Amino acid sequence: MRTKLFLAFIFIIFLALLSNIIFERLIIEDFNDFVMGHEEDNIYWIMASVEGCYDDKEWDMSMLKEALHWGLMLGLETYVEDGTGQRVLSSSDVLSEMTPNMMERMTSFLNLSSGLGEFIWYPLYLKGEEIGKLYVRPIERLGMTPQKEEIFRNRGREFLIISFLIAGGGALLMSILFTIFLSNPIRRLTVSAEKIAGGDFSVNEPVSNRKRKDELDKLTQSFNYMAEALRREDALRKHLTSNIAHELRTPLTIMKGNLEAIEDGIISDPKVVIDSIRTEIERLVSLVEGIEDLTRAEASFFKRGDQEEINLKEFVQSVSESMNSMVIDKGLYLRINGPDILVKADPEKLHIILKNLVTNAVKFTDTGGITIHWGNADDKDPDLFFLAVSDTGKGIEDDELPKIFDRFYKGKDSQGKGLGLAIVKEIVEAIGGQIEVERGSEGGLSIRITM
Repeated sequence: MRTKLFLAFIFIIFLALLSNIIFERLIIEDFNDFVMGHEEDNIYWIMASVEGCYDDKEWDMSMLKEALHWGLMLGLETYVEDGTGQRVLSSSDVLSEMTPNMMERMTSFLNLSSGLGEFIWYPLYLKGEEIGKLYVRPIERLGMTPQKEEIFRNRGREFLIISFLIAGGGALLMSILFTIFLSNPIRRLTVSAEKIAGGDFSVNEPVSNRKRKDELDKLTQSFNYMAEALRREDALRKHLTSNIAHELRTPLTIMKGNLEAIEDGIISDPKVVIDSIRTEIERLVSLVEGIEDLTRAEASFFKRGDQEEINLKEFVQSVSESMNSMVIDKGLYLRINGPDILVKADPEKLHIILKNLVTNAVKFTDTGGITIHWGNADDKDPDLFFLAVSDTGKGIEDDELPKIFDRFYKGKDSQGKGLGLAIVKEIVEAIGGQIEVERGSEGGLSIRITM
């Protein structure tokens, strides 16, 4: 990619050079055309003056001298021939009659010794009849006028050279900067992608701290999210394989033992065996349902949700109303307490978190009820909020408290699957939040998330 970027800018520099050369040629040609056009205007002015010197088939020599004199002043050497080809008057004749002072003035800005190039003749007419010819050629100019013309040409070339150096140098500098600041992040992403292809999911590319993220920053963020999703998916596969093997072994061993006991005649009452097998089957079904819940929760992480501005009070009310019947059926209450605030969150993931917390609280609460409260987590950061679920349940032993977020961990008296709080913790950490647990003021537990 670096080579392509560099070649692209070199092509731009070449186009700038080509355009400058064409532009310089056009400017110089236009200036030369302007100078030539000005000289042609002077020639036509002299022709008109010379034609005005002819009347009644005779030349007014006094007026003709004046016309050729002005031709000299305009830098043109001239002479006039009549209709028969005889020379009537020339610039040399006019010069011979000039005063010394006039000659001194003329020689200060004209090289009167000779003209430049060959004479060009122009026909002279009066009332549609040709009366003679005017021969003209330029005289070498001295003084400031030719110098100014040459200065203009040189300045035009210098301007175009400087503009090319600025444009070309700028394009070259931009090519280097683009190569460094554009290709380097992409090159790093390529290396990281190759690591992921090799099974290394620990890559994490740095993202700029700028408030306004450009396309590369967004690409890097999406890449990091993808790498994290793949890492979690790989970890989930390994954990599930290990946990499922462990959790399936016990009920299957019990069922196998019961069946062997019947075959060996150790147990004579088949009803006892059937009840035992039914219990273990129900345990397996519960385990499969828990694995489905875990997979569904993990899938919500792999699908990157968008942050939305939601009214936290209305959101909690909606979730609590959908779960109120479960709470009432157990004879408990469900209270909500918090301000009317707007927060930015992923509604889908927040719904899973709150639902699992309330379900877990109901499961371990026999009397009293559950309270959901929320608010701003930091006065200095208005975007940071907390959401807590407290219950009046029987609580948990101190030595078991650090383990409640482990997958498939269940307390001594628990009949659950040991997945609800594990799901909550993993989703909270995946979206950059924090989760804390402490004993509630009315007994039971209080689980608080901050994000």
